[in-house]
Amino acid sequence: MQDLYDELWGKQLSVIEPRTFSIPQPQHGLSPGCMVTLKEIKAEAFRDPEFAKGKEEQVFKVLEVRSELPCGIDQLLVHQEFEAMERELVEIELEKWTNVNPKTKMPAVGFNLDYQIAGQPGSGKSFFLSYLLVFRILEGQPTVFRRDDSCCYLFDSDSHGSETKANSVFHLPKNQKKALWILMDQKLKHPGWNEKGHSWFVVQVASPKKKDRNVGSHYMSNWGWGEIVAAFSLAKLKPPTARQMAMLFTTFTCLGPIPRTCLESISMRNGNAYNRDLKTYLGHIDRKIDTFILQGGYLMVEGTIHQEALHRIAIMDPRDDRLVADWFFEGYSYDWFGKGRSFEADKLPVKNNTHLTFMTNRSKSSNYFTNANDLVKQVRVKGGQGIEQDPIGKYFLPYNTNFESVDGLVFSALDTLILLQITIANSHPIKIRGMKNLYESLPATIKNINIVFVILVHRISEYSSAQSVPEARDVKPGATDLTINQF
Repeated sequence: MQDLYDELWGKQLSVIEPRTFSIPQPQHGLSPGCMVTLKEIKAEAFRDPEFAKGKEEQVFKVLEVRSELPCGIDQLLVHQEFEAMERELVEIELEKWTNVNPKTKMPAVGFNLDYQIAGQPGSGKSFFLSYLLVFRILEGQPTVFRRDDSCCYLFDSDSHGSETKANSVFHLPKNQKKALWILMDQKLKHPGWNEKGHSWFVVQVASPKKKDRNVGSHYMSNWGWGEIVAAFSLAKLKPPTARQMAMLFTTFTCLGPIPRTCLESISMRNGNAYNRDLKTYLGHIDRKIDTFILQGGYLMVEGTIHQEALHRIAIMDPRDDRLVADWFFEGYSYDWFGKGRSFEADKLPVKNNTHLTFMTNRSKSSNYFTNANDLVKQVRVKGGQGIEQDPIGKYFLPYNTNFESVDGLVFSALDTLILLQITIANSHPIKIRGMKNLYESLPATIKNINIVFVILVHRISEYSSAQSVPEARDVKPGATDLTINQF
């Protein structure tokens, strides 16, 4: 680390430069979801995405030094969030000294003494620590980089990045501690780090002991496709091939936008290496899932479940009624409704009621909607409140998402919406949240909602009685002009 000190300490150097990268944009290929008709399920239907055309030039910042950084390289792509995170840390460290206890000379209760950079495993947190260390050294600001308690590097005008131990850092003079930032890439073990009397500022990426130091937290966002390609290109001596880009895109879309997964865990060297590493990685995921199921839960960053759930735990414990057969049945159903024909359904409960008959029109391509607002944009009269005539009979289905209690839908008339629930389960209650969200977004001209359960023939007996569905007053409080039926 002394080489890094000698190169950078207190010097006015420009270590970041903009670089232009050619970012391929996939022209075709399968997105996750049921997007393939039955006739297309052949080997040629699963082609590699085409990257020869549609490239886009994008500029990213690259940090480069001569000496090796703690993350093991001498150049790294600057993630879009790094600069903002650095400014945030500076503000927090300054803020804690705005209200000092006159007796202890320490920040008053309520201020963050340390800070954690949280995020999914492999999201680039160690890169950020190296980025932060470079700028601390350039500005001549005392900093410790800790690998573990037996290997710490102290950067100041006296130590020059020399190696020391945690115990030596604990016994530094108080005035020296106050100006010190400590960057940590490994979990804290020595209880001395958690003493409130230390006036230094710790930035760590491992889970901290928060109760003593009141550790703040920032959750790092995932990387975009352009950043992944730029970082991949930066690490290679030759420009990536189209085949490597296809493998990289598959990894990015299927296993998550995680730098470590895309750039390290799975090799893009050739097809054999890729398949071998992918098999190993998926086996690791299987074991993680088994552990998740056995434990009945999984500790996330900060001990809570974040919205950006751990990317490895993508599949939860399957219920008995949610089998592979269910996906096949949904695929067939999508094909039937999309091809266009007439359908009949029995009203529930079955008591020799009249049938519901509705038509779907044949569509050259699937009619997807991403959310309720997107659906409304496609069907609402421009500048008006009703439904256009053109969407009547079109089969709409959610795009790459689970729309609660809705597998597909059809407007059978200007005032009538048919919601399709495709299932092989013994029973299937319809939840109010998704249905209410959809209804509230649609024009008020919708007066009838027909819920149709699409089931296997041997489930008829289970669906002869009424299912649990929301009533009109649940979807629209005080409703007198809304009717909900089930079939």
